[in-house]
Amino acid sequence: MTTPLVSIIIPCYNGEEYVAEAIQSALDQTYPNFEVIVIDDGSTDGTLDVIRSFGDAIRWETGPNRGACAARNRGIELARGELIQFLDADDLLYPQKLARQVPLVVAKVADIVVCDWVGYRVEAPHRSYVRSGAFDGSDPVIRALRKDIHTPAPVLWKEQLMKIGGFREELLIAQDTDLYLRLACTGVSFYHLPEVLYTVRTVPNSVSGNLVQQTIHRRQVYWQAYEVLRESGKLTDERAREFAAAMVRTARLYLRLGMKAKGHELLADARKMHPSGGIGLAYGRFSRVVENLIGPFLTEQLIIMASWPRRCLSQSDMAYRVYWAIHGCRKRSRRSNTGNILDEKHS
Repeated sequence: MTTPLVSIIIPCYNGEEYVAEAIQSALDQTYPNFEVIVIDDGSTDGTLDVIRSFGDAIRWETGPNRGACAARNRGIELARGELIQFLDADDLLYPQKLARQVPLVVAKVADIVVCDWVGYRVEAPHRSYVRSGAFDGSDPVIRALRKDIHTPAPVLWKEQLMKIGGFREELLIAQDTDLYLRLACTGVSFYHLPEVLYTVRTVPNSVSGNLVQQTIHRRQVYWQAYEVLRESGKLTDERAREFAAAMVRTARLYLRLGMKAKGHELLADARKMHPSGGIGLAYGRFSRVVENLIGPFLTEQLIIMASWPRRCLSQSDMAYRVYWAIHGCRKRSRRSNTGNILDEKHS
């Protein structure tokens, strides 16, 4: 098997508390042929000193603050590798990540091989969750619309990233959604490797945690991809319906936040995308019945009320553990059939 050079790109802004662990996780890869590139995005804390402490083990560059997308794009420009692995400065790669994914990419199992990951908030590390890249092998555009692909999940061909112009630097949030949806629109294929191969740590005040901003940017991302496919003649009825459903799911986030006018704007967008309005795909069977009776806004408020006992339980550490001991085992048993070692994630 050939072992192409992989460039691990780490953008960083004011991450002195976490970036050393991220860099070390990149350096600890068991795959034999890689380089680590760290782009300091104008940090004002001690991040640059931490980066410098790794000496010649990494390549690095610093410059003015332009945002994570610009930093990643600069990393792509500097990359010598045929393949690219992205890593955020507060996340961690497992040592075997490249070793497990690169052979599948090289063997052309698919253009993009996606793995699973475990995530947690740094203020509550015992409350971890596992996110899966699982999908049914359907149309790549539908795959990208139904389930987000997190930035570090795949190993990517540099050539494919250059072809679509890398990350869109005007986006502050939903950058990964946009990137992989644009890749999907070019016709790339996806494959799911059912293994947890990295950790996502959500830190306080992180940009990705801003739910309102995420919904605003998702609307823009969906419309732009929709128009690209429509203008190229590749917007099938099935795809249009999935775009409408994605817009409805985003509208539901607005409605749950009490932002009724914004939510209805996105519901109107969904009806423009497809006559069905995407309702059939965005709601479960029972929720569809309720939505037809009382409308989308009241439906979301009812769902929030129904989940109130679970949310209250999660406020107590002990109650949270008891809740997952009772209800989490079913999810773990289903997921463990994929080959992941998940039993400890909610213990």
